Amino acid sequence: MNNNTKYIVGVFSFIAFYTVFSFDFFSSVGVALFLFFGTKFFYEIGKKIEIRDVIILLASLQWIIGPLLAYKIYPDDDFYYMAVEIDIYMSFVVPATLAFALGLYLPITRKKISEKHILNSIKDFVKRYKNIDLTLISIGVVSELIIEIVPSSIRFVLFLFSGLRFIGLYFLFLSDRKYKNTFVFILLGWLFLTALRETLFHDLLLWLGFFIIIAAYITKPSLRKKVLYLLTIFILIITIQTVKHSFREALKEETGKGLGLFTELVKEKVFNSNYVASDTNLSAMVTRINQGWIIARIMSWTPSREPFAEGETIKEAVKATLLPRFLAPNKVIAGGRTYFTRFTGKDISEDTSMGLSLLGEAYANYAIFGGSLFMFIIGLFYNFFVFQIYKIANKHPTIIFFIPLIFLQVVKAETDFSVILNHLIKASIAVWMIYFAVRRFFHIKL
Repeated sequence: MNNNTKYIVGVFSFIAFYTVFSFDFFSSVGVALFLFFGTKFFYEIGKKIEIRDVIILLASLQWIIGPLLAYKIYPDDDFYYMAVEIDIYMSFVVPATLAFALGLYLPITRKKISEKHILNSIKDFVKRYKNIDLTLISIGVVSELIIEIVPSSIRFVLFLFSGLRFIGLYFLFLSDRKYKNTFVFILLGWLFLTALRETLFHDLLLWLGFFIIIAAYITKPSLRKKVLYLLTIFILIITIQTVKHSFREALKEETGKGLGLFTELVKEKVFNSNYVASDTNLSAMVTRINQGWIIARIMSWTPSREPFAEGETIKEAVKATLLPRFLAPNKVIAGGRTYFTRFTGKDISEDTSMGLSLLGEAYANYAIFGGSLFMFIIGLFYNFFVFQIYKIANKHPTIIFFIPLIFLQVVKAETDFSVILNHLIKASIAVWMIYFAVRRFFHIKL
C-alpha cells in the first residue's frame, strides 16, 4: 500500500471511528463513505478523469448527507419531510449505496493504460489537427442555436451535439491559440446566460465541474490550486442555491432582465450574511441536496399502499431505450411524473418533473435486499462501461474528453433509470456518429 492509499484509508478510518459516537451505525458508515470518496476525488483531481468518483460522491451527498441533515437539523418541513424513521431509512440506503460503490469499483480486468501517455497523445493530436477545437465548438454552437426550431423527434440528438462546444473547449485548452482564454470565457459566459434564460442551473454546474476536472487533468495543478478550484465551485453553488428560487419567481414578472435581476438578487441575498446564515436559506439548501425525502416517501408508500413493481419500470426503461416510438407507441416518457405519483402517493403539477432516483426506483421494484442487489448490478454496468471507454482509449485517446458528454445524465443522483439508460446508450451512439462524421467530412481521425 503506497503512502497516498494509506492516507486515504487513514482518513476513512478516523472519520468512521469518530462518527460512530455521533450517529447511529448506518448513518456513521454513510458519513464515512461520503468523506472517503470526497478525499479520493480530491486526491485524484489532475491525475485522471475518474467519472466513478463523481457518480458515487454526488449519490452519497444526495442520498445520505442531505437526508441526514434533514433528519437532524430540519425535520419539520411541511412538504420535504422524511416520511420514515432515520434507522429504517439508513438501514436500506447506506448498504445499497455501498453495494453500488462496490459494483462501481470492482477490479474489472482491463489493460493497464498510462494517463500520461493518453494526455501526450491528445496533445500530439491537437498539434496535427489545429482546427479540431473550433470545428467541435462550431458544431456545438449551431446545434444549441437551432434546437428549438427543429422537430421534437431530433431535439435530443441536437442536445447531445450541443455538448460538443464544451468538448471542443477541452481541445482548445490544449492548443497554442493566442486568444484561447477569450474563447473559454465567452463559451462559459454563454453557458451561464443560457442557464439564466432557462432558469436551469443543474447543467451549468455539471459542465463547469467537468471543465475544472479536465482542466486540472491537463494543467496538473498544485494542491493550493485544487483547493481554489473546488472553493470557486462551492461558492458558485451557494450563490445559485441562495438566489435560485427568488430569481425564478421574479423572472415571471420581469421577462428579459435575467442578468440584471440575478445580479440584484446576489447583492441583496448573498452579500447579506444574516440571510445566508438564516434558517430559511439553510433549510432550502438542505432540501435541494436531499434526494432522500423522495426515497423515504417511496419506502413509506410502497408496499403498504402500492405493491412492489418487481422490475416493471426497469423493463419499460429498457424497452423505451431500445425500441423506437413507432414500434412501442406506449413506451414510457422520460420525466418520472407517473411513477412519482404511483410510488409516493404524492401528486405534483403537470409542469413539474420529479424522478424516483435510481435508488428510489431500486426499492420500488425490488424491496430492500433486491434493491441493494440491483444497485450492485448497476454499479457493475457503469464499471463495465468505463472499462470499455478506457479500452477504446488505448487506440483512440481522445475518447477521454467525451466522458462528460456520455455520463452527463448518469452522474445525477436524482435521475431515474429510464433517463439514465436512454442517455447513456444514445450518447454513446452519438459519440460514434461524431467520430465517423468528423473523419468522413473533415478528414480528421479522432
